[in-house]
Amino acid sequence: MKYMAQEDGVRALKSAGDLSALSGKKVLVLGATGMVGSVLSYALTKAGALVTAAGRDAKLLDERLCGECMKTMEIFDITNPVIIRQAMTSDTFDFIVDCAAPADPRSAFEEPVEVLRDNFFGLDNILAVLAEDVKAAQRRGRKPEIPVVLFISSNAVYGKDEDGAACEKCSGVIDFTCPFGTYGVAKGASEALAAAYTRQFGIDVRIARPGIVYGPEFIPGDTRPFAKILSAAAAGSDIHVPEGIGNIRTDVTYISDFVGGLLAILARGEKGCYNVSNSEAEVDVATVLKGVAKEAGVEIKEGACCGGSASCCGKCTENGKCSCGCGGDPCKCEEADKACSDGTCCGGSAPKCDDGTCCGGSASCCGKGDGCCEKGKEEGHKLPRLTRLNSVKLEQLGWDPQIGPEDGTILSLKALKE
Repeated sequence: MKYMAQEDGVRALKSAGDLSALSGKKVLVLGATGMVGSVLSYALTKAGALVTAAGRDAKLLDERLCGECMKTMEIFDITNPVIIRQAMTSDTFDFIVDCAAPADPRSAFEEPVEVLRDNFFGLDNILAVLAEDVKAAQRRGRKPEIPVVLFISSNAVYGKDEDGAACEKCSGVIDFTCPFGTYGVAKGASEALAAAYTRQFGIDVRIARPGIVYGPEFIPGDTRPFAKILSAAAAGSDIHVPEGIGNIRTDVTYISDFVGGLLAILARGEKGCYNVSNSEAEVDVATVLKGVAKEAGVEIKEGACCGGSASCCGKCTENGKCSCGCGGDPCKCEEADKACSDGTCCGGSAPKCDDGTCCGGSASCCGKGDGCCEKGKEEGHKLPRLTRLNSVKLEQLGWDPQIGPEDGTILSLKALKE
């Protein structure tokens, strides 16, 4: 595949507006090896900023951010306050961008504790250092000079139950017991922490809430829907989608436009929250899937996974085969109450597995029988929402998205195929 971060970094400048305020400024980017962090690091460099790109994988830092006029720094644990203090005091920074936390669904399911810790304690470590600087300056009777902090949050903080496009003042319901709810809770708690530091210490913390962001720069193995869809299509594999997903309408934002929004917030924004989502790119997922399939020359197969078998337990490998452990061919498990070796069910009718997960064969089941599967949905519980966002506040800063869904998917597929 061709790594597109440099090209998308240049594209980001076109949607960002005037970036003269960033020229010559020193910026620390935490989580620089991820899709957002890598494109943002290149974009900041192109805008004339002096970038220090930090990530937990030194090899990936060299692979993704080599050949540019930026420093790189390995930070293997953002929850360690000593490490973060060392990073923040390695230079005098004007801006610190925190995008150092997992964003793919697999992490929310398999490592919810790490998701919570990376978001909350990572941000707390940053703000605690700045709070000490504020207190030290006050003791000396000086005005504190501390960097602006930009935290990358998520539309997951809006939860469910809001109609229409959510503005920054909207709120919804988050199921704290649902594994995927961990992600929304982690982001929401981090935003509350940021607001508390702002009130108590006057720190300028800006928050970006993205909707669905896509592009070719994701790390291999990323389980976000667009990453899996684009990866499969680029590899020539048929696209397997959960039942009902094709009926969803939502906003999608190509990575360069999203990063352009972050640049606008850094250059011309103020403390507070900003939605970052291209309202001109509202699509129904079915149309996007058809476009991707047509461009890649593959087919769309709807179902839980593995060729659309409703009796599959919902765990697919990258090649579309099931990995739930039900004998030699788990996708043909026909017995309603038969359990997979990992405790999940393969039958299409059993209401619960022995471990409490729901087993309707739906890939949308999040692992809790009391509200996250289709049965729970009928009882008034709702699946994690694909929230549409009202981004008027950011547009007032001059943010102007340039890439529509068709162009974005073509750019992504082309890069992934090369």
